[in-house]
Amino acid sequence: MPFPIRTAPRAEAVPPGRVGYDITAPVLLLHTVQTAEAIEELVSTGRLVPDPALAYGEYTRAYAWMTRQMGRRLPTTGAGAAWLWAKIPRAGLIDHCHGYDGQVLLTCRVPRERVLLSHYGDWHSVLNASLCYRDLPGEDVAAADARIDALQDDFYARVDAAGLDPYDLDPWPDELRAELEATWEIIFDPSWYGRAAHWQATVHELRAEDVVEAVRFTD
Repeated sequence: MPFPIRTAPRAEAVPPGRVGYDITAPVLLLHTVQTAEAIEELVSTGRLVPDPALAYGEYTRAYAWMTRQMGRRLPTTGAGAAWLWAKIPRAGLIDHCHGYDGQVLLTCRVPRERVLLSHYGDWHSVLNASLCYRDLPGEDVAAADARIDALQDDFYARVDAAGLDPYDLDPWPDELRAELEATWEIIFDPSWYGRAAHWQATVHELRAEDVVEAVRFTD
């Protein structure tokens, strides 16, 4: 067995105390919940290679965008992405475990160069095909709201004038789609976010040697 596997109720799958995430470390502490079949693949082949066909259908474009970003930003290659938590409160990680029956929590340590970090909250701008803007340093709430509202009004006025559906990007001209997608790239920059931000991670593959421990849920 390349890594230890224990069993525990989901509420006890994460040890008590501080989890110990550090998104600036050269080797990142990561967590992911995977199926029993995925664990079998990882144990038998030494690798877990994600299948892009398993991405949620309505979000195919968002997941494809993330995969392209991985291709640009990582030295590794692959057609899909494995998703992991890179920073989340212990209680949030336990809640995440409660969303999965009969599965396995993996604790991993993966070299930073193989990992693309992204802000979990603003990733939803990508999922929802919406603009993603952040407050500027020193900008008060009222000024930020006014600036962002003006940018959004201008952008979607151009979308409407072109007779385009704001949620169906396929017919959009390349220039307009590129303008939208450029606002999403902020999600990869930790300097825009506070210490309390939740961070997710994507990798082209998970390797058996990355796994520190596996916990099979008993409830």
